[in-house]
Amino acid sequence: MKIVTAIDSMKGSLTSKQANQIVAEVFRDEKIEVTEIAIADGGEGTVEAFVTNANGEVISVKCHNLLGDEITADYGWLGEEKTAVIESAATCGIQFLKGTSETHPHNTNSYGLGEQILSAAQKGAKRIIIGLGGTGTIDGGIGLLACLGVEFFDSQNQLVSPIPRNFKKITRVETQKMPMMLKELEIIVAADVKSTITGEKGAVYLFGEQKGLQSNELATFEEEMTHYSKLLLEGAESQEGDGAAGGIGLALRAILQAKVVSGLDLIAEQSHLPEIIQQADLVITGEGKIDSQSLQGKVPVGIGAMAQKHQVPVLVFVGAMQGESDEFEKAGLSVIIPIVNEVTTLNEALMYAEQNLRQAAERTKKLLFLLT
Repeated sequence: MKIVTAIDSMKGSLTSKQANQIVAEVFRDEKIEVTEIAIADGGEGTVEAFVTNANGEVISVKCHNLLGDEITADYGWLGEEKTAVIESAATCGIQFLKGTSETHPHNTNSYGLGEQILSAAQKGAKRIIIGLGGTGTIDGGIGLLACLGVEFFDSQNQLVSPIPRNFKKITRVETQKMPMMLKELEIIVAADVKSTITGEKGAVYLFGEQKGLQSNELATFEEEMTHYSKLLLEGAESQEGDGAAGGIGLALRAILQAKVVSGLDLIAEQSHLPEIIQQADLVITGEGKIDSQSLQGKVPVGIGAMAQKHQVPVLVFVGAMQGESDEFEKAGLSVIIPIVNEVTTLNEALMYAEQNLRQAAERTKKLLFLLT
C-alpha cells in the first residue's frame, strides 16, 4: 500500500514537516510505503516546505522588521537551482504588531523584505520565490521598493519617507537607481489571496482591521492607497493578487515584473506531488481548522482536487471542523477526522497537538485494517 502525507502546518503547534513525520511514523510498516511531502500555500511554512523537499539550506540575515527594529530572519536557499525562497511574514509579519500607535498601519512598512531580496540577489539567486501571507503591513510594498532603490518624490521634488502615512504626498516614482541585478531576476509571488489592490475586496477593506485600522479609518486609508497605487500602475488595471500581503503583491508585480501564482500549486510542482498522488492508494492531508473558507483554496481542498482526478481517497486530520461533510466530500475530501479527543481550551489543544495527532493516526490505521 502506498500512502502520501501532505499535511499543512497547524498554526501555533506543528509545522508541516512535523505533522507529516508523526503520521508517517504511525502508518509506515513492512506493508505500507509512506512518502512525506512538506506543503504550504505561500504563507507560514513555505520556506520549510521548499527546503525540505529540495534538500536546501536555511540562510539567516540581519534585517529589519515592520517597525524598523533590527532582527535576524531566515530564507531558504536551493543551491542547485540558484533559487531563494522568502516568506514576507519573516520581516513584516503580523506577529510584530503591538496594537499601539507605533504599529498603526500608517507607520509600518516592508523594508525588511527588501533587505532579504537584496541578500538573495547578492548571493547569486537567479530566481526568488516570495510567499505572501501572515503580514501585518498595508504599505503597498513601498518599504521594500525603497530598500531596492526606488525613490518617491513629493511636489517639491523632495524624497518622501517610505511609509503609508506619506502616500498622498507622493507625486513621482523613480526606478533608475534600482540595481541592474534586480531587473534581471525572475521573481515569483506565491499567493492564494486573489484580491486587487483597492475596492471592497482589496488590501485595505479585506484585511485592514486585522492589521490595526479602525473601521472609521478604512475609507481614508483606501483613498491614500488608491493615490499611491495609481502611481505604480501608470494607467494599467490592478490584477488579482495585487492586494496580497497589504499590497506587496502590487509592488512586486508592477515594479519587478513578478509573476503571481498559487502557492500550493508552486510547491506541488516542485515536489512532483500530482504525480506522486497518482501512484498512491491513499492521501493524508490536514490543517489546524477546516471550514467553509477552506473551500476557497486552502491546502486540503487543493490536494483533494489533485487526488479526485485519479480517484484516490483523501483523509484529513484537523484540529477543528466547521461545515457540512458533504461539502468537503464534493471537494475530494473523503473523510475528515478531528484530532481533539475531549472538550478543551485552545491552549491545551495546541499544547497536546502532537499527542492528539499521533493518537488519531493510530485509531485511523486500526480502522483501515479492520476494513481491508
